Amino acid sequence: MKTTESSVRSDIGSTDLKTLFVKDSTDIFQHFLFIMILIGLVMLRNVNYYVFHSLAETFSCFIAMGILIVSIHTNRISKNSFFMFLGIGYVFILIMDLFHTYSYGDLMMLSNDVYDMDTKFWIVSRGIELVTLLISFVFLFKKDVRTNNYVIFIVYFVFAGFIIYDIVYLQLFIPVMRTPEDGITNAKIYAEYIIAFGFFICCLIVFLARKNMDRSLFVMIEAALVCKVISELFFTLYGDVTDIYNMLGHIFKVGSYYFTYMGIIVNGLERPFEMININLNMADAAVIEKEKQKKCMEDIIMHNDQCYEWIIENSGNGIVILRDNKIIYANITAAKILGASSLTDILGIDQKEFLKNNYEDDIIKVYDFNNEFGFKEIEITNLKNECVDIEFSSENISYRGKPARLVILKDLGLKNEIELLKNDLIENEEQLLKSNEHNKIITEFFSNISHELKTPINVILSAVQLLMIKCVDDSSDYNEKSAKLLNVIKQNGYRLIRLVNNLLDMSKFDSGFLKLNLCNENIVSIVEDITLSVADYIKSKGVSIIFDTDVEELLMAVDCDKIERIILNLLSNAVKFTNNGDDIFVFVIDEEETVKISVKDTGVGIPEDKLKVIFDRFGQVEKTLIRNKEGTGIGLSLVKNLVEIHGGSISVNSKVGEGSEFIVELPVTLIDEKEEDMCSPYYSSGKVDNILVEFSDIYQ
Repeated sequence: MKTTESSVRSDIGSTDLKTLFVKDSTDIFQHFLFIMILIGLVMLRNVNYYVFHSLAETFSCFIAMGILIVSIHTNRISKNSFFMFLGIGYVFILIMDLFHTYSYGDLMMLSNDVYDMDTKFWIVSRGIELVTLLISFVFLFKKDVRTNNYVIFIVYFVFAGFIIYDIVYLQLFIPVMRTPEDGITNAKIYAEYIIAFGFFICCLIVFLARKNMDRSLFVMIEAALVCKVISELFFTLYGDVTDIYNMLGHIFKVGSYYFTYMGIIVNGLERPFEMININLNMADAAVIEKEKQKKCMEDIIMHNDQCYEWIIENSGNGIVILRDNKIIYANITAAKILGASSLTDILGIDQKEFLKNNYEDDIIKVYDFNNEFGFKEIEITNLKNECVDIEFSSENISYRGKPARLVILKDLGLKNEIELLKNDLIENEEQLLKSNEHNKIITEFFSNISHELKTPINVILSAVQLLMIKCVDDSSDYNEKSAKLLNVIKQNGYRLIRLVNNLLDMSKFDSGFLKLNLCNENIVSIVEDITLSVADYIKSKGVSIIFDTDVEELLMAVDCDKIERIILNLLSNAVKFTNNGDDIFVFVIDEEETVKISVKDTGVGIPEDKLKVIFDRFGQVEKTLIRNKEGTGIGLSLVKNLVEIHGGSISVNSKVGEGSEFIVELPVTLIDEKEEDMCSPYYSSGKVDNILVEFSDIYQ
């Protein structure tokens, strides 16, 4: 069914003006009756003006009472603050109109000397009506606002009581509106103009809020407000209470109340029930449509054998139908569970061929289930003579018009495998935790022992240096031999310091305590200084070293000490694996967002199968070389770690017999001034010791 509430609303929104005023024969009768009332009132005015006035005001009072009744009853359903506020306001408008009616002209029923009492009650009534409409229109824009109706009623009651007392007795706050000598006063005329202008403002507000209103309600309210404006303008023109302008003012007032009746009473009373009826019809049609779809699907499934068989054949459970304990139907899953290569292999086979004798009693118990479709775990022997753990359940059915037994089979093999995998996973997690604890202990051990080793090594080196100074002063053969031996001790001391430093940094990196001291420095100058500081040493080995760059200055945030260790380590490796007459090249290449530092040599090279392991911890190329190529296998792993904590990467290109090239790529970033003020500047004073430490693996 295509009819929806939105389509109903769009149909209402697209109705023309004729449809808004005349929907059916009832509306025609109402309009005709109203026109007859207006004609009757005009004719009655010529006979007795005061009766005309009383009937016109009484008509308005009935409409006001109707608005209250409708607002009270519809508020229980729709919780509409707009209608409820209007209802309360129009009760007190009704009261003021009654006082106006029964204090008018010769029908004055209130014994008082106030000549313009009826006119004052008229102005007050119109003023209350204007304020009520202005406030109520707020709820057209904010429909979720809820009001306290008791408070509103009390405010209106107090105000109306005070005004009535003032008009009848005090005569202090409301000015004179009409005198016997001059007729209506300027105060009365100005008040009517103000009220007319206020009703005009109401017209504009309703026009702006038209999208929040039903269109028929909008048209009727606008028509009522236009009539009110015209009515107030006529009341500014009359001189005597019985003249033509006064009569026209009352006729338009009656018209405004009639349109208010059509808009609020009819629309507020009939429209909710129309929408309820439409919604009920839509819901009923939707339920019928769903029932049709459900029945259609059932018919398709029940009568479409191909679809029915497809569902069964692709079931994850084995489905078997037995008659006289023999298999007359089985799906593909059942054939696999029973170890058959095709369905024809198991058709006609007695169920006892798959069952062991000790399970027959359990099967009978499951067969005897009347109220539950329960599952039982058993072990069967399939056609391949293999034992298979399954779950099965059974139920009596009718198959092709004859009684049969439906058996559902579930293979527990997969379930058992999943349980085994879960157990293995739990066991592996426990082993991983133990391994992590073990690694943590080893890391702490390395850290502690490294600190403990560093102190005695420094003491030994200090003593060696003092002895070497003494040997230099004494040039005897004995002291020359001693100097050589002390030099060997010194070099191996530096080797131990290098090993200890590497172990310390490795343990710091593993525990996350290896931090960077970043400063904005010229990376070109740093690499060049390091290269030149080892140039003499490298040349003494018969190897030439060349530095080159495509940029003179490149500021970036680096830890200078860590960069020095990276470059010295790469140069140390280059010297180790080059021979007399080979070359070493150091390049700095600016690539805008990154900088590349290349250390290339023409030495022995690295076998291709070893390129993947040289950056692993303790990973080394084959030890088929001589003593001056020894090492721990920690250096390149540590270099990789130092490069990565800078946010960079390191790679290697190498061919055996042609040499190797290590390429360090670092991101070009800068730190702000506050962070730079806190960093430690780079000094090259300890560079000699650093070189001796990093090159200590190379024997003199």
